[in-house]
Amino acid sequence: MAKHLLHPRSPFFLLVLLAALISYQVQVSTAQNAPSQVRVGVILDLTSPVGHRLRTGITMAVEDYYAAHPSSATRVELHFRDSAGDVLRAASAAVDLIKNAQVQAIIGPPTSAEAEFVSRIGDQAHVPVLSYSATSPALSAAQTPFFVRTTANDSFQTAPVAAVLGAFNWRAAAVLYEDSPYGAGILPALADALQGASAKIMDRASVPTDADDARIDAVLYRLMAMPTRVFVVHMLYPLAARVFRRAKKAGMMSEEYVWVATDGVGGFMDRLSPEDVDAMQGVVSLQPYVELTDDVKNFSARLRERSRLENPSDADVVDLALMRLWSYDPAWAIASAVEAAGVPSPAFQKPQQGTALTDLDRLGVSATGATLLKAVLTTTFDGIAGKFKLVDGQFQLQAYEVMNIIGKGARTVGFWTPESGISQDLNPGSSKALKLKQILQPGEPRSTPKGWTVSPNGRMLRVAVPVKRGFKQFVDVSENLTTGETKIRGYCIDVFDEVMKNLPYPVSYQYVPQNVSSNSYAKLVDMVRDQEVDIVVGDVTIRASRMADADFTMPFTESG
Repeated sequence: MAKHLLHPRSPFFLLVLLAALISYQVQVSTAQNAPSQVRVGVILDLTSPVGHRLRTGITMAVEDYYAAHPSSATRVELHFRDSAGDVLRAASAAVDLIKNAQVQAIIGPPTSAEAEFVSRIGDQAHVPVLSYSATSPALSAAQTPFFVRTTANDSFQTAPVAAVLGAFNWRAAAVLYEDSPYGAGILPALADALQGASAKIMDRASVPTDADDARIDAVLYRLMAMPTRVFVVHMLYPLAARVFRRAKKAGMMSEEYVWVATDGVGGFMDRLSPEDVDAMQGVVSLQPYVELTDDVKNFSARLRERSRLENPSDADVVDLALMRLWSYDPAWAIASAVEAAGVPSPAFQKPQQGTALTDLDRLGVSATGATLLKAVLTTTFDGIAGKFKLVDGQFQLQAYEVMNIIGKGARTVGFWTPESGISQDLNPGSSKALKLKQILQPGEPRSTPKGWTVSPNGRMLRVAVPVKRGFKQFVDVSENLTTGETKIRGYCIDVFDEVMKNLPYPVSYQYVPQNVSSNSYAKLVDMVRDQEVDIVVGDVTIRASRMADADFTMPFTESG
């Protein structure tokens, strides 16, 4: 059998060699020009249909970014983990992502409680954590510098809540809040905002997330006994829906009542059942404003179609429209920041041998974390949910939408912006500024509710005043011998009357003169202790022995 060998000097041999060299050069060039893979972790509650849809939306955001920037030198590689809505599982997922997958950033997790744990882990490892849904004010970049909030801080909505109350001159409110980090975190900012609107919190009541109907009823009936009829509700929609159902049953969704809810209700209208909406008739609520642009409509349509293909069993599940949009922009932002920073392959500085006792100790510190964080914080673009801009690690929300729950849903009655306050539309030059469209309150009253009522179990306040001889500039009690009328005046009386005038609702009271000598003022204090009177107004000296029996105001005049 004949053998054909290629001679090194033959033209055919040279041609084959040239082809091999060209192929090698192309492969080397392709490898050198291939985008650098940057791993990003995503923590979701994948036990729920909402989590499935968020996973699809975040994936689409990254794909959309590279479709718009095909020549990018980097490529984000997403690594998903399931927290199942559990704090410990979220923390475990974060450790796994950093230690094993060596991610350089994390998106999520869904709740404030989960994010509190994960943000501290990210801070220790210098891995930026971008949260699109953790709204608790307790979380901040001041405490954990590598935590980035890409949604609105709950404390930000206290200003529009106060503005709604101010628009109707309601000067007092009781607050019902969810007994959780989400619920309690808003209270300090809410008190400050109401004070700025010349209003105040008269009472606050926490409701556990697992409260039964009897517990909810007990809270509601206690609030019913108060004069205030304005209630601010800050809780997520599952608990809020139950509270409003019980409030309706208790007769608290009638004409004299006013209910203002934060975006824990308004931002989740698409999750409420018809029965829930029926129980909330007349409620005023908020939600972050997102303009319904062509991009929003296009993305929503594409997401629905792709979700049907990837998760056909979730096709009929109503998800959170706003949450979809909030989760899209941080995924785009991280892809943009990775490209701007030119982040290389992951590199973690391992702790010294002997110091690592747990998985947390063995995480190490990301060598690229600080650079990537800086790039994220300076990233700005026109996102699908509005202008994406961060200040001090916090997303800057442009406006809140004020809604009135009526009929089968909610209608927009106005907007609130930091620049213009409350108005019917977003046009800052509108003549309708500082005004809302007509709001139908619970029970559809013909006029705006006063916001207060005489307490059902109330009585006239008994105010004791001293009757004495001598110096009467503080309190002077005199009787008209002709008419028998008692006249009470003096500096202390003027101060007390002015205080009562400035209460957010009227309180009936009567002065009860008491004959005392200069040595028997202790009798007045004893009367308060023994509940014979409610208050003493006069020149009563504050002594340590008396403070055990009664509360005193701060001194408002000097003696001597």
